[in-house]
Amino acid sequence: MPEERGFGKIMAWIGIAAALISFGTAVYELLHAQGELRERRRVVAEQMFSGQTEQAAGYYPAAWDSFQKAADTAATDGTIAKLLGGLSNERQAARTAQENLAMQWLRNGRATDGQTFAELADKLVGPLAAGMSSSTGARQADLQAHLGWAYFLKYRSGDRDVMPDVAYRKAVAIDATNPYANVFWAHWILWSQHSLPEARERFTAALATNRARADVRHFQLAALANLRSDDAEAEWLRTLEDMREHGEPLDDTAKNDLYGRYYFALNDSETRARMLAAIPMDKQLELQRTLIEWADLEPYKKQTVKAVRALTLEASSNREAALTAWKELLAETGSEPSSTLAARARIEIKRLERKPAKK
Repeated sequence: MPEERGFGKIMAWIGIAAALISFGTAVYELLHAQGELRERRRVVAEQMFSGQTEQAAGYYPAAWDSFQKAADTAATDGTIAKLLGGLSNERQAARTAQENLAMQWLRNGRATDGQTFAELADKLVGPLAAGMSSSTGARQADLQAHLGWAYFLKYRSGDRDVMPDVAYRKAVAIDATNPYANVFWAHWILWSQHSLPEARERFTAALATNRARADVRHFQLAALANLRSDDAEAEWLRTLEDMREHGEPLDDTAKNDLYGRYYFALNDSETRARMLAAIPMDKQLELQRTLIEWADLEPYKKQTVKAVRALTLEASSNREAALTAWKELLAETGSEPSSTLAARARIEIKRLERKPAKK
């Protein structure tokens, strides 16, 4: 019938219109999702850049917040956004950046705004633990080792329920020569057991791969300095000399600490004898030269090291070189009426200019 054919056409057109509307809606949603995805990708990129810049400047709390915002922005994906690829790569990059920041923050031990080391550790352990569940090999061992260091910071703050060495052992089981696990474990051995031979084995393992060598040296020197024994002092000095011999830069902390030891050695013969016995004389002289040539060391401190150098030359049976060194030091300090080094130089020059008694 004509009426039925007319009604069928109407329904067909209605179906077509509905399909077009549905298609238009789908296109709109697709374009909207693409735009939203681009915007979220832009925000993530900006927050990642901010976090990296703030981390490089040492402003860790701000960097932490920036990486968290990047992770949060990348975290929510709708169905269409997922079909378009989503932000899973960006989300993982933000998490990795936050894990890296957590490890660096722990190594530097910067508690801010009245925060205790225990509170800092509590703030950072979450990303470390989460990262371990999705990583393997050296990366997993790095995260495990830093989790142990976080426990150490809590221990140092008075929490005796934590066991840093358990985390270190797990990390070494994953990666036997992991630099962080081994140097943190050596630090713990010296802190808790005062066993230099055991710690030395861990230091050797930490240095085996040459990875993160500057960090290893930093914690090695700190651990040895904490022990405060004659053997540890000698090991500390040997470590510095090993670094110098292998072309590893001595940071400002190490150089200032070395100067402090020479300062006390100048007027304490026992301290000086122990220092000179720790490493061969020629290597001792090279360490002293390193300090003297350090541009940031104040002139009066360099003069102190030069005085110790003169005594070292004499102790190495180089009497003439020692006499020359004292004369050069007097030329630098002689015009200063109150200079104790000038007075010391005059006494030493007079003594050395006397002919040694015949045996």
